[in-house]
Amino acid sequence: MNLLNKESIIQHVTKLAKNPIIIQKENFNCDFLLTFEKCLKTCFDLQHPDTNADVNMSWKDRFFDVDCILDYIHDELNTGHWSTVPLITRQNYTIASYLKMIFMLYDCDNLTVDVIQSSLNAVDMGLLLGAPIKENPELLNESAKYLQVQLNCLETRLEGPAETLKRKLQDDDMGLDQEFNELRGVKVETRELPSIETFNKNFFIPQIPVKLTGCMAHWPASTKWLDVNYLLNVAGSRTVPIEIGSHYTDESWSQKLMTLKDFISQHYLSKSGKIGYLAQHNLFDQITELREDIRVPDYCCCSLNYLESSEPDINAWLGPKGTVSPLHQDPKNNILAQVYGTKRLLLFSPEDTPYLYPHGEKMLSNTAQVDPLKPDDKFPDFNKAKMYKCLLQPGEMLFIPQKWWHHVTALDKSFSVSFWWQ
Repeated sequence: MNLLNKESIIQHVTKLAKNPIIIQKENFNCDFLLTFEKCLKTCFDLQHPDTNADVNMSWKDRFFDVDCILDYIHDELNTGHWSTVPLITRQNYTIASYLKMIFMLYDCDNLTVDVIQSSLNAVDMGLLLGAPIKENPELLNESAKYLQVQLNCLETRLEGPAETLKRKLQDDDMGLDQEFNELRGVKVETRELPSIETFNKNFFIPQIPVKLTGCMAHWPASTKWLDVNYLLNVAGSRTVPIEIGSHYTDESWSQKLMTLKDFISQHYLSKSGKIGYLAQHNLFDQITELREDIRVPDYCCCSLNYLESSEPDINAWLGPKGTVSPLHQDPKNNILAQVYGTKRLLLFSPEDTPYLYPHGEKMLSNTAQVDPLKPDDKFPDFNKAKMYKCLLQPGEMLFIPQKWWHHVTALDKSFSVSFWWQ
C-alpha cells in the first residue's frame, strides 16, 4: 500500500527551489558541463510537465549521469587540503545532491522507508560536503526537514508510536566528587551570571578560564534534549559523522557516517562498551531545527581584536560516558556549554606548553603527548605545569581562553555545545 503521495512529495521538494538554480561554471570540461546542464533541465521538466519534454525518456539517463557528476566533484573535493577547495566546487556538489534526491524519488514505484531514507542521505551528503547556493541558500536544509517529517509519518503508520526513550537522570558514581577533589590542581573560579563588563574585565581580557552558572536556564535544549525521542523525531534519520574509539589519538580510532538513530542505539544507549562520539560537528547548520533550541552566549561579543571578530563557530558534542578529548588547544576562545551530563576538564595555560610535550607532527601539533591523568616518566617536566580543574555539570558553561590546553572526559551521557570565537 502506498501510504504517501509520491507526486505530492516530488512537487513539494522541487518547489523548494524558489529561484532558478545556476550551475557554477569553473574548470570543468564542456562534456561535463553539458551533462550537468541536461540533468538540471530534466529536473526543471519534472516540475513543469506541460513543457512537452519527454521526461520519461530522459530522466533515467539523468539518474545515472548525476551519480557520475557527484563522483567527479567528490574527487575534486578530496584533492588537496579542504580549506583550498573552491567555494563554487562545493556549491556544485550541493546542486548535484539536490538533483540526485529528485531523481531518486522519481525513480521508485512507491515511496518506501528505504527510498525516503536514501533520498535524505543524498541531501545530507550535500549539506556535509557542499555549500549553500546563493539563489537558494536553504534548499538542502528545507529538503531535509521535509523528508524527515515524511519519513516519521511513514514509520509511525507502519510501526506504530516509538518506544519512550526518555533519558534517565542517574546519580553519578558516589566516588565522583572524591576522585575530582583528589586530583592535584586549582579549581577554576565559578561566577553566577556575571555581567558582560565583569566577564570582559576579569576573565576575557586577562584570558583566565571561569565557570559560568545561571546562563542556560532559558535554553529550550535544557529540557527538550533530555528526551531522546525528541532528538530522534527531529533528526533521527539524518546522516552525521561519528568518531569510533575513545579518543582521536588512539590507534584504533576511526570515523564513520551513520544516522543519528543508529548512533544513539549502537553507541549512546548501548551497553556494549563500544565508544562512539558525535564530536566537534557543526550539527546546527546541518539540522537547523536544533539551532532553535540553543542561544549564543552574550559573552561571545567580547573580542581582543574587533577588526577580526566574527560570528561564533558552533559545534555539537554528543556521546556516552567515557568519551575523551586528549589534552589539546584551540586557536579561538571557547565557551563550552553543558546541556546535560557531567564533564571533567583539566586545563593548562599556554605558558606551560613546553611542559606538555606537544606532538611534533603538523597534524597533531595542537595535541599534547602527555596524559595529565596518567603522566609517563618520559615526560619529566610535566610536574612543572600548573593544572586547573573543573567539574562541568548540567546548565553550566566554561570559558576556555584561546590556546589554553584542556583535557575533557565525559563522566556520564553528555550533550555539550561549544562556541568558538575571537
